Amino acid sequence: MELRVFINVAGSFPKARRFPTKAVLSVVHILAIAVTASRTGVKNKCTAEKAYRCSECLILGPECGWCFQKGFSDESLHKRCDLITNLIQKGCDPDYIESFEVKKIVEEEKNLQLTPGKVTLQLRPGGETSLTVDVHQLKNYPLDLYHLVDTSASMVTNLERLHSMGYSVSQKMAKYSSDFKFGFGSFVDKPVSPFINIHPDKLINPCSIFETSCHPAHGFMHVLSLTDNVTEFRDAVEKQTISGNEDTPEGGLDALLQVAVCESQIGWRKEAKRLLLLITDQLSHLALDSRLGGIVLPNDGNCHLKDNMYTHSTVMEHPSLGLLVDKLLENSIHVIFAIQGSSINWYKDLLPLMPGAVARQLNSELSNLSELVASAYQVQCYTWYCFICVCYIKHIG
Repeated sequence: MELRVFINVAGSFPKARRFPTKAVLSVVHILAIAVTASRTGVKNKCTAEKAYRCSECLILGPECGWCFQKGFSDESLHKRCDLITNLIQKGCDPDYIESFEVKKIVEEEKNLQLTPGKVTLQLRPGGETSLTVDVHQLKNYPLDLYHLVDTSASMVTNLERLHSMGYSVSQKMAKYSSDFKFGFGSFVDKPVSPFINIHPDKLINPCSIFETSCHPAHGFMHVLSLTDNVTEFRDAVEKQTISGNEDTPEGGLDALLQVAVCESQIGWRKEAKRLLLLITDQLSHLALDSRLGGIVLPNDGNCHLKDNMYTHSTVMEHPSLGLLVDKLLENSIHVIFAIQGSSINWYKDLLPLMPGAVARQLNSELSNLSELVASAYQVQCYTWYCFICVCYIKHIG
């Protein structure tokens, strides 16, 4: 992808006559230094406003210059500010005119995602220049994929099928990266009434009415840290059992935040692209929903895992969407919602509020899971490369 960047610098000057002050803008180390650019045939705004100092003069526009030659227009300081050509015609030695040409130094660093990696500019407020930014996808970029799966009773069939999908997903993603790791965790809902049945027997076994055994309801349980061992992933999924709750929405976004912020426990690599795959067939609770269960303490956005269990599920509210998005961006987590049934529309409605997130329809057999992850990954790559470009422009514009 090639991007043409147009740069227009605005700002103010210090009071000193010379201007070595540097402003470092953005990750690409763009340096903007105030200097003068001379133009002809431009309306003379240099004399329209009477400038009595060099800094006042130069900020009027790139065509303006200031003559600091001794004895030049001593009777009126503002006459030292004019078009550069006019100053020369009035007898000011060009060596005494505060004016520099626009300079652009492009350093061809080997930044595989974004080139050039470093650009040094000498501009002044109102000055203009342009440069080309090349953004492209990396080959064999380290990739972490954490599966966050709804293990409520309605997902029992999916859980049985998921363990066989690890190899399929790894094979599909191998075309994008050979450095690929899996992780796994589960969620149900906050284990408090009215979200679950608090009858003593149901707290131990939510599925007792069906004469079967299942795991107690939980907000989030971290099962497997990121690993490149597909067999280990498959075994971890096979050992999972379903659970149960009372209401239709689940605690997916609550668990999502914990996966995002518990970096060391999950095993997120700093150098890897981080994908978080949430699989469910239901909506998710949002902030304030937990007040129905008497939980009023706002979510603090921190990691609360102990022995791989989310300890504050019954203490703090579900996160607000704003808090969740902040934490996802802060930790460079890219979310893929893999949703069965009509709930997909609810998650699609979230996307305008969640930069970089993707929502895809998951079929009943999970047979399209690997293709879903691969296509979502491609979309996210394009989206985030564009995001890089936009940030590039914002920082240097």
